Amino acid sequence: MIEPEYLKHRNSLVISPNLGHPLYIGIDSKLKQREFEAKLLFVSNITNSTNFEGFLRKNLKLVPILEYKWKLTKLLEKKKKKGIWDKLKRFFARGRKSRQKTQVIKEFTDSKGDTFDIVQRERIEKLKPRAFRGDIIDCIVLNVQNAYECEIDNPKYDDYLSPQNYLVKHEIFGSLNKFYSATISFGLTDEVIEFLNSFNFVMFDILQENPNKGDRINYHSIVISKNDWTNFKFLHVTDLHLAERNDRIYEIVKKWQKSIRTSEVGELVAQSVKAVSYFQRLLMKRTEEKVEITKPLRKRFINPNNNFRNFIKLANKQVIQNDLDFIVLTGDLIDFSILSKINKERRKSLDFKYEYSNWRIFKEIVLNKAQEKRRGMASGEELLCPIFTIPGNHDFRPYHYDLRWGNLYKKIGLTATEAIALNEELMANPISSITKNFRALKAYLIEINSSLDFSLKLGENIFVFLNSGSDSFKNIIDFVSGHPSVTGVTNKQIRYLEDLINKTIKPGYNTFLMVHGPPINPKKTMKKTFSLSKPSKDKMPSLEEFKESIMEKLGKRPSAIRINDKFDLKFGTISSNWAKIIKFCLEYCVLTLSGHTHQLREFRLSNPRQKSINPMTTNPVKLEKLDTPAAVYYDYYSDRLKNQDEVETNAPYVVQTPALGFGSYFKPGLTGAYREIIIEKGKLSSFQVKYVKQ
Repeated sequence: MIEPEYLKHRNSLVISPNLGHPLYIGIDSKLKQREFEAKLLFVSNITNSTNFEGFLRKNLKLVPILEYKWKLTKLLEKKKKKGIWDKLKRFFARGRKSRQKTQVIKEFTDSKGDTFDIVQRERIEKLKPRAFRGDIIDCIVLNVQNAYECEIDNPKYDDYLSPQNYLVKHEIFGSLNKFYSATISFGLTDEVIEFLNSFNFVMFDILQENPNKGDRINYHSIVISKNDWTNFKFLHVTDLHLAERNDRIYEIVKKWQKSIRTSEVGELVAQSVKAVSYFQRLLMKRTEEKVEITKPLRKRFINPNNNFRNFIKLANKQVIQNDLDFIVLTGDLIDFSILSKINKERRKSLDFKYEYSNWRIFKEIVLNKAQEKRRGMASGEELLCPIFTIPGNHDFRPYHYDLRWGNLYKKIGLTATEAIALNEELMANPISSITKNFRALKAYLIEINSSLDFSLKLGENIFVFLNSGSDSFKNIIDFVSGHPSVTGVTNKQIRYLEDLINKTIKPGYNTFLMVHGPPINPKKTMKKTFSLSKPSKDKMPSLEEFKESIMEKLGKRPSAIRINDKFDLKFGTISSNWAKIIKFCLEYCVLTLSGHTHQLREFRLSNPRQKSINPMTTNPVKLEKLDTPAAVYYDYYSDRLKNQDEVETNAPYVVQTPALGFGSYFKPGLTGAYREIIIEKGKLSSFQVKYVKQ
């Protein structure tokens, strides 16, 4: 294993909480409490806890993340409120001002050193939301304790403070392999209290200073919130598929269009087909008849990176209006790990370094860090909202794939001839493209979230985040056709859920399950072994014909409306412990949020045995494997159900949110999607899908 330079030089790193798994701390609505404590998890090469505590003291800071427009407004208000003494000084200095030029301050800086323009009050509302780092807060280290490896199925597991075995087994932190938990205390400044008078929450960066060795910053990692969690809103985003190459494709195609003559296109198509291997041609679908394209490339090209940038702008507007509390990102955050521009020989020596990975691209877009500007790139903003992340199957993939395979170029708005432009720079090896490697997550675990599975309790709401794993090769045809199953869920994860049921989830709580691979994903047509009547011309009924609203209008009985006995529900879904997950969704969840398919699909579950469910009757609870764990119904419930009573009566739901990055095979234009989940008076009120404007 090759250890990155930035790990070699550090004596310790704070690893939890972090950007994708922030720590929430509550504060009373009247803001009376000013002093707080928090526990952090560190990894170090210092083997003695006393020495580590000494190293840590005076090196920990918190940096509050405020907002530029708010800060500027407060600055102008303070200038307006200057007293009589300032007025007298200005009066007696008026003569000197006429004799010498006075310096006019037109900008100010935050604690990070970023500069901000001072504009007139009437122009403030037109400014874009922007993060402003407030005055740095010193932390006091109260105590340090050894932290030991602890798996999620251990009753002593702590979602923030328990390092798991995979961090050591895969040497994620190199020579740093000693774990500590530290309790810190800190006080809120007047500036932060004033900010909380206007906003529902404030985020903090954790700054760990390492003199001469580079500071460690865990961005957006602590959140202090006034919310009592009876009324709140969060957004579900999935399948972002971020990659550095997404920002290069538009420029590559435009240059190619300028350099090639129309008469040469046919010859180049033939040459490109000859250049690929037999295996690659199997992956490439036959192109359709040439269709006249009326839209210019800039209006039809889909850049997943731009979709995320535009989503962040939308989210920031909601944060400024106190209309958004947090965001959950359920996998396929990136398209593949290693940057596609890195050549094959150099990949072996990089060992998935952060700076050469698409995890850097993800983090730079979230934080709006400077990136190489290219044609077609949208402008960005730093996200002003906490996020919770889990990986998807693409996040385990080390290397890029060829966009011509399976006509994938259509998903990003290119034509078959335009896809030729990608040959030289983005051609891929068909074997390495379908491999998977846990170390592809290395930079994610270091820089974003060291926990693959975790839960969060906010009021009487439980949020469970499960890693559904990498690609499963159990059905290679599904994989090659673009509908891969995922390996999860493991027995260890099932025991984790059982522990949550027995210790954390209470009757009346709202439990939300977040997972990348969908627990339910029917094929488009009915099983050939089942038919209500002999279909005409051997055409099997489709899933769309079994929408609950349609079947009810036809007067069908509930047993005829159910789809679980008529369709294969496991197409491109989790490949293990399926029945137990469905039982958990049925008996303990109000809403399960997933992605993976890039499609909009929504299901509701009910007890197949027509008996009332009391999930807390036995103790301890075990999730059983049943042949028919739930009766499953299909419709667009988020649109069909019009009020909270209808939503509550028909729960629980298992839904697939369409991709934010790019569309599905069936609907390539269905892109830029996210789901808005609203809880009112402690109950699920809405879970509608919305779209970012392209």
